[in-house]
Amino acid sequence: MEKRSLALRIILSVILGFLPSFLFILMFVQYGSPFLNYIKFLSSLNVSWVAWISAAIIATLVFLVWGIVKSRKNFKKLKKNIYLLIIVILALFAMLILIAMQLYLYTQFLLGNDILIRLSADKNNIFFKNNTEEDVTFKISVTMNPFCIAQCRYEFFDISSGKSIETGSFNLTSVAIKSKTYTLNRNELIYGQSLNRFEISCKGVKSALCYTSGKDSERAILITLNYQATEEQSQLINNLKENMTSLGKNISLLSGNIEESKRYINLINNSFSADDLSQELANISRRFSELNSSFNELEKLWEIQDISLIQLSLPDINNRLELLNAEESNLSLMIISNTTTYNLLIENITGIRQILNNYSKTNLTAESCIELNLLIKNFNETISQFAEKSNISEKAIFVEALYLKINNFQNNLNTSNYACLTGDISENPEKIGIIQFNNSLPSFILKESSPICCFYGKCEKCCDENCSGKNYPVIFLHGHSINRALPADYSLDALAKIKKQLSYEGYIDAGAVLLSNLNETNGLWGEVNAPIEVTASYFFDVYENANGETTVQSNTDSIDTYAIRLKGIIDTVKYRTNKNKVIIVAHSMGGLVTRRYAQIFGGSEIDKAILITVPNHGIDKRLRDSCALLGPTQTCDEMDENSVFINKLNTAQTDRIKIYNIIGIGCSMRNETGDGIIKNSSQYLDYAVNYYVNGTCDEINFNFLHESIVDPKQYPKTYEIVNKTINSF
Repeated sequence: MEKRSLALRIILSVILGFLPSFLFILMFVQYGSPFLNYIKFLSSLNVSWVAWISAAIIATLVFLVWGIVKSRKNFKKLKKNIYLLIIVILALFAMLILIAMQLYLYTQFLLGNDILIRLSADKNNIFFKNNTEEDVTFKISVTMNPFCIAQCRYEFFDISSGKSIETGSFNLTSVAIKSKTYTLNRNELIYGQSLNRFEISCKGVKSALCYTSGKDSERAILITLNYQATEEQSQLINNLKENMTSLGKNISLLSGNIEESKRYINLINNSFSADDLSQELANISRRFSELNSSFNELEKLWEIQDISLIQLSLPDINNRLELLNAEESNLSLMIISNTTTYNLLIENITGIRQILNNYSKTNLTAESCIELNLLIKNFNETISQFAEKSNISEKAIFVEALYLKINNFQNNLNTSNYACLTGDISENPEKIGIIQFNNSLPSFILKESSPICCFYGKCEKCCDENCSGKNYPVIFLHGHSINRALPADYSLDALAKIKKQLSYEGYIDAGAVLLSNLNETNGLWGEVNAPIEVTASYFFDVYENANGETTVQSNTDSIDTYAIRLKGIIDTVKYRTNKNKVIIVAHSMGGLVTRRYAQIFGGSEIDKAILITVPNHGIDKRLRDSCALLGPTQTCDEMDENSVFINKLNTAQTDRIKIYNIIGIGCSMRNETGDGIIKNSSQYLDYAVNYYVNGTCDEINFNFLHESIVDPKQYPKTYEIVNKTINSF
């Protein structure tokens, strides 16, 4: 009888010892036989060692207490060693407390209570005018298991130059706050904007009482540095503008005179050779082209506000312009001199022709008539030779020789009553037209210098209204809160790895966006010509009272409430970036919030939405019941596949936005595949572009494709789809 009683005590003690861990598996492991799941759990010692130890202690305590209560005889025997009994019971009780604490901490870890970073700055937008420096202070704290230590790495990064300002590391506990203060100096920009980003990454260090995934949790804050000209800079800019405008006018004048010289030389070349003038013009034109290129570069420097380089370059360009002006003036004089000489020759030829013409009408002796005809013939030959000779000196020799013959004819001329018959006299060449060079300064307008924004060392004109239709900001939206007791901040890490990967490809990580009544300048995040990416949470709202704004958080509201908050988030991001639309990347319940937003407010403000493992057609009863154990009850009920909310979401008329839907499959969910949490049939959306990502689940270790699918290292296909879709048009 005693042996049977002892066996019963042992069996019941063992059953009671393993009962807590069995109930835990029963509640949270959905699919498969509960008994087989529990056997699999116990066989994985790296997960179940706490369950084994706690079962042993609980079984021992139950066995001892039962024995004490059951048998007075044994109690009398034990009474002799009362102190030993008390010590044993206290030791076992202490071990039980320790195991219970371990179990509690481990359970909290499984339910999402891992490391959480909080990062804040005392100012997000800094404005420089007459001030030359400004301090900004960042505060970092972590929320985590009090027995854990966080190892943190930080970087303060100048996005505009693409250079790191400072990097470092430190350890942090949940009771400490770390501060970092930086003095930011005004840079060389006169007016425009540069960007700095402070980012912090922390991970927990595992220990006996510290359960942590060891994965990095990250936060970032974007700081805009906005510049306006000081009084001294304004005066300097005005002086440079006057100098450059005057320089531009003189260069335009020189350009016009060079073109006139080119035109006149072309005219001269039709009458005589001007090779020396053409060579000089070619030399001046080449050097003017170099000068003009230098001035164009100067204008570009003006547009990007490189004042120091403009000051260095101006004297050299002015000197080169003076030299070219002198050379061009000398060329102009040479053109005028050669043209004048040629026109004098033409005047002489015209005079000779007139003399010959007059004598052809005069009565001459036969001898003089013969001589006149010879002279006319010679004149005609000279005119022909004059046109053939290219050198102006040779032309002058012909004209001079003709003059001598005319003078000799006139000296020996004899008149009579004899009418002299003469041949036709050739027409003389025409003069070159009068040359006049312009000396009045033409108009020249120097473009107004635009605000300059730099991105990884490339500086260009800041974006304005013309940029509102491109580089749409990307909003990353989390899913359902697994544990309503956790701070809402935990949800901000859901898509952090995809967001981090995009930042390596030119996206500006602006950190997290919370709702607030904005009182900052519109478009401060949109001046740099690069897309912004932000994390947002619909678990936060703003409460305003007489003392100002207070950010409040709640992860227990309805999806309709979250959709209304999403409206505020979209408005905030559009205001800060000055863009017409946004792109949303939403995970899990975040996709339902996005679709509900479009149903309530329309989709005109969303360029596209990328949904990742979203329960578009709801969750089954078993998952809803598990969800409601620790998660917000209202949203769990709304996500039920038979709920009014899901029915309305899929049947009511809605403004359908462009949706790209990523479906996780590969995990067995009874008679269907899925991501371990959401079935394939629920994720599928008929009017979306659907993509499938195949993966695996380890339900015993609570490792589901539903969550791991957003890790680019584990599932690069997800990231490829997101990246390609964001950048598609």
